[in-house]
Amino acid sequence: MEKSKLVRMEALKNICNRLVMKHPDAIGMAMIELDCGCVNICGVSIRGEPVGSINTIVTGSETGDTTSPICSRCLASKGRISGRVVNQRMVWPGDVNEQPDRDLRLFIGRKVFGEDYLE
Repeated sequence: MEKSKLVRMEALKNICNRLVMKHPDAIGMAMIELDCGCVNICGVSIRGEPVGSINTIVTGSETGDTTSPICSRCLASKGRISGRVVNQRMVWPGDVNEQPDRDLRLFIGRKVFGEDYLE
């Protein structure tokens, strides 16, 4: 995996860890990456239900500006993400040995993203 992707995944893991600490009911985080580079992330309970609110992480990949709370493409789409999703996955805090077992991870992922979800 290239270095920039590793750095990005590590940053997302750190955010995931902070959100799980803030919301103890969250077992993991649902992450949706948009075509502009922004990421929507929300805590998910052991039952696959949302915990807390959806947080948008503005990467600034569109303009290099990371100070705005929303990028211009997200602002123009008025929160609609249909057709803009380039990646969606569950992010689990901690090390691999601390993750829920595979069946539970698949249950949660399918509850959040639909029956077609695969790890």
